[in-house]
Amino acid sequence: MALAFNIDKALSLLGGEQDLLKELLESFVRDKIFEPKKLEQLETLDDKSEAVAYVHYFKGAARQLSAETLAQTGQELEDILRNKKTGSLEELNKKFYLDYQNAYKAFTHALEIL
Repeated sequence: MALAFNIDKALSLLGGEQDLLKELLESFVRDKIFEPKKLEQLETLDDKSEAVAYVHYFKGAARQLSAETLAQTGQELEDILRNKKTGSLEELNKKFYLDYQNAYKAFTHALEIL
């Protein structure tokens, strides 16, 4: 089962370096906030490459930090935007934002204990 944040996996990927994990988590919660309206605007463009890039940024960060559900939903959303799969953008946008919020909360909590 995918987790909002798998801290053990994240630490393992970083060779157990808690300080590095803390730095990456701080960067995620501070440097670039996901904006659902921005994604929706990008999705209205004929060229979906900017929407793909926007989702890809957060999906990539999620993978690096072991935010498994956000990474998984991001991949699904990216696949639809690239026309690799079909599905409801509206539903996936909502799920992606919910998964982002859950990861954000989990990261914030982890920062309190690291």
